Amino acid sequence: MTTSTLVTSSHLSMHRTSAETQKLKLRMLPASSRAIALSEWRLLEVELSNTRLTCSSLWTEIWLNHYGTIVPHQFAIASRGGTTCGIAVLTQGVDQHTGPISLKTWHVGTAGEPEPDSVFVEYNSLLARPDDQVDFGCSLWNWVREHTNCDEFRLDGFDPLSIQWMLDRHPQISVERKSSRFFDLAVAREADVEPISLLGSHTRANIRKSIRQLGNPTGEWADTPQRAEEMFHHMVTLHQARWNAVGLPGVYSSRRFCDFHLELLHRAVPLGMTSIFGVKSSSQVIGYCHVMIDLHRVLIYQYGRNASIEKASPGIIIDYLCIAEALRRGYSAVDFLAGESEHKRRLTTNRAELAWVVWQRRNIKNAAINAVRNIKRIGLNLLSTNFAPLRPLTTDKVQSPKEEG
Repeated sequence: MTTSTLVTSSHLSMHRTSAETQKLKLRMLPASSRAIALSEWRLLEVELSNTRLTCSSLWTEIWLNHYGTIVPHQFAIASRGGTTCGIAVLTQGVDQHTGPISLKTWHVGTAGEPEPDSVFVEYNSLLARPDDQVDFGCSLWNWVREHTNCDEFRLDGFDPLSIQWMLDRHPQISVERKSSRFFDLAVAREADVEPISLLGSHTRANIRKSIRQLGNPTGEWADTPQRAEEMFHHMVTLHQARWNAVGLPGVYSSRRFCDFHLELLHRAVPLGMTSIFGVKSSSQVIGYCHVMIDLHRVLIYQYGRNASIEKASPGIIIDYLCIAEALRRGYSAVDFLAGESEHKRRLTTNRAELAWVVWQRRNIKNAAINAVRNIKRIGLNLLSTNFAPLRPLTTDKVQSPKEEG
């Protein structure tokens, strides 16, 4: 009996020790430990054969080179059994507001920049072993709640499936979901057809007409940093001219934003992680688009279009030729990123979803913000109820908008 009790106690002690050893542990490194953090980041990235862009060590390092001096940040490193199993950068938001009210925010990944300089990260993700994703995410959230006085904790531009753990466990959080339309190249490849055959009849006719009007334009995918940077500068000039003409600054008015992308092109083009795609005819430049590569998918990020072209549709030709080139290069999809538009609907065959998730701390500031929102919502509902438009006295029929193919 005594021997049996002793053996059982020993086994229980060994089990507790094993459980404690295998429990996920989180350690935080300050911004000054960037070199150490990035070294561990690269090792984990190689182990996981990572092909996600925005959680890659290269993207993160370049972002820190340009935004790390203005965005306070720390590195979160998860380990299990003494082995690193997850890593992320946590950032403290700068100039974050809800209306006129400033907010203290914390973000996962390369986010939290001042809006005029922001890269507006999409397809954000955590670099972690698959079995450790949930525990790592929960650990990050718990750390922010317990060790900061933030008003909000934000997950910006994540695939909802990758953060389902938070959506399931905390139904009170705020979630903004945005469609991210894409052309499924795998379908065209399997059917052995040109991408144009999978688009609507109206779009097919528009593409063929524009190609004729533009004199059979051709596309170029920059395969070297030197060519990509040259095309980038041309794209920026076209982009800025178009937006300045309507009184808006354009995203490339930010020097920090430009420098970030120039370094990214210089270092990531040789690795096949980004490029510039240009289209021109025998007589003129049609335009350019800036593409990123994530999970073997092409993400169309920014444009510069020739505003002097009026009769044809330069935008649709740039995108269609990019789709055709991406198919030729073996990619699985061309994604137009978050936001709905008729242009995106015409050129895509499927849609994914991205989520911007916000957890609010219960404090006086957030209570006041939510009270104002509720008052505004009630006011708008009353206005829509009491001042609904009157029916017209005429009996004439009103034509419905023409449905597009």
